[in-house]
Amino acid sequence: MISAYEVFSKDDILEQRDRLRGTYSSLFKQTIECAIFIEGYTKESGIKHLFKMDISAQAEIFRQAFVDLKNHLSMGYAKEAVIVTLGVQKSVDILVMRERLRDLHPPQELGPKSWCMQGTRVATINIMVSWIAQCDGRTMWCKGLAGTRKSSLMGTLHELLTTNFGGRSRLAAFVRYDRIEYSKASKLITSIAYALGVFDDRIGMAISLVVQTLPSVATLPPSAQFQLLLRNPLESVPDLGDGGPLVVIIDGLDECDASDDMLAVLAEGFGPKLPFMRLIVSSRPVHHIATVFEGQDCIYPLYLDTSSKSIDRDIQFYLERELATIHDNAFLKKCEELDAVNELTARASGIFIWVATVAKFIHAFPGISRLQALLDTKIPRDATEALTTLYCKALDTLVSEPGTNTDIKKYVRSVLGAVLVTQTPPGMTEDVLDKIVLLGKGSPPSRHIVSMLGSVLSPETEDSPIRLIHKYLDAFLQDRSRCGDEWFVDVALHHKAIAEQCRIVSKSFLKTWSPKSDMDIGAVPVYISKYTLFGMFWYSAFDKSDIELFTSFFPRYFRPWLEVVVTDGGILHFEIMDTFCRQHGLTRMPIEVDIRDSDTIHRVLQSSAAFYCHLHHSGEESPLAGKVTRVFETPSSGTGLSLRPLPPNRRHPLLVPYLLPYHL
Repeated sequence: MISAYEVFSKDDILEQRDRLRGTYSSLFKQTIECAIFIEGYTKESGIKHLFKMDISAQAEIFRQAFVDLKNHLSMGYAKEAVIVTLGVQKSVDILVMRERLRDLHPPQELGPKSWCMQGTRVATINIMVSWIAQCDGRTMWCKGLAGTRKSSLMGTLHELLTTNFGGRSRLAAFVRYDRIEYSKASKLITSIAYALGVFDDRIGMAISLVVQTLPSVATLPPSAQFQLLLRNPLESVPDLGDGGPLVVIIDGLDECDASDDMLAVLAEGFGPKLPFMRLIVSSRPVHHIATVFEGQDCIYPLYLDTSSKSIDRDIQFYLERELATIHDNAFLKKCEELDAVNELTARASGIFIWVATVAKFIHAFPGISRLQALLDTKIPRDATEALTTLYCKALDTLVSEPGTNTDIKKYVRSVLGAVLVTQTPPGMTEDVLDKIVLLGKGSPPSRHIVSMLGSVLSPETEDSPIRLIHKYLDAFLQDRSRCGDEWFVDVALHHKAIAEQCRIVSKSFLKTWSPKSDMDIGAVPVYISKYTLFGMFWYSAFDKSDIELFTSFFPRYFRPWLEVVVTDGGILHFEIMDTFCRQHGLTRMPIEVDIRDSDTIHRVLQSSAAFYCHLHHSGEESPLAGKVTRVFETPSSGTGLSLRPLPPNRRHPLLVPYLLPYHL
């Protein structure tokens, strides 16, 4: 008994383990019975003991019981240790698996962009849900014109699949592309693989094994990636389809740079061996996607028809809800008099973005005059005419309302142009507009212009810069035949104007730049560190005057410029160099370069010698070529690197100037 207790008392915490509680209960029960036997024995006289000849047999029974309990407990320890070890090992395996999945380098994912208003798109959503439940193995292609709210449908489907589909999430992966925030298709398949691995540990284990055995899998062609990272792992997991369909959604495929090979892989989908997998793709029916998708047996097309009666009903419902939120009795009475809901629906041409823009436009004061201005327009023939008429009327009305400055159109066009040409990250903010764009005497604060343009601009948020409300507005502002001279944005001229202003502001700042060893980039204003210091790289219409402005800046200011850039650990945008090389058929270079990557910056600055080489003829330098070469001549002290051109007899198209990195 004592021996058994010694074993049992080694670790009291084991008593808390569920699988050992039965053994502990048996020990306590056996101990109580033994105690009662001993107590009875000690109370009796010695004579009585003589007549109880079975005492030894009873004691042996107790002894054997304790031996059995001790052995049982020892075996329980071993079994429990195995169980606990296996449990810990499983957790460790999952951690290792997820760490290995990160080797796929998944980009920062974008969640749903928007959702359908409750009560709209009911018929279309029912079709999609029914297809998911009864899929025949094909890929669904949800196609429609810009403004038909494809992303809202995908957002609503995201919500339904995550929360309201059979009690568990059926959304295995969601990828949304955006022409500004995320437009690179090279990581599409690895992004789906990562999402699948996180969604289900069994899938994750299978995919991580591929990543472990074939580290270069992400560099393979799309078809090989799809087979190795998606099809094979999914097929290897037993009973995976028993839980129902698993859905992968790709929203905004037309917003990325997907190759024909990638499109062909998506068209084929997961194939007949994975009948439980569903692939849904949404996009405009742009030529390069339609060429691959249309007419394919493996594609299930879902066209968002803008002329259907159900779309008109949805638009009417949307307008009724939005107009009802305007708490102005006079306005609501006027809406009834003018039959505003039906008249606006007739002018929408089935385009939801038109309706959303109108709702924002007339929601602001003075609502009645804006409503009347829209209803004075004729009913358009198609969606393009509808949006053209809307944007022209909205912009003209905004700059002609009572109380507006006579120069307001100039400022509005400047803001629209600035937002348009800087839509690639980091985009445009009110602070940058005030510091770089709206600098003239009497210029209004940017917040006034941005607020005024609230129906066509998405305001700045913590996660996003100011953006045009839709790609249709982007195209409208760049098409003189649609917007006219008054609203036409010449992208090249706006690029040059902003680049020149950035050069001036940078020059003024760098004249007073005094770096310290403990300098924090936070001490440098954001509009300087994120915008103006890179603005001179935004030149796109490349000519001799641009080169001269570009090269006049760096001989004197290159070192302090580089010090700030290195401190910031920023990304260099060599658009001016890339544009030059593209126009003259020279070797291209990456537009974006991480300044912390000494090898890459080395290659880019070597490639920038294309300026010199293109202008260097028969061993003689033109004056302009000399300027370009001298851009990179700077003292090495304090810069962390030394830039020096090679002697003329050793110059080579890709070896001028030569960069010798030290400790970037």
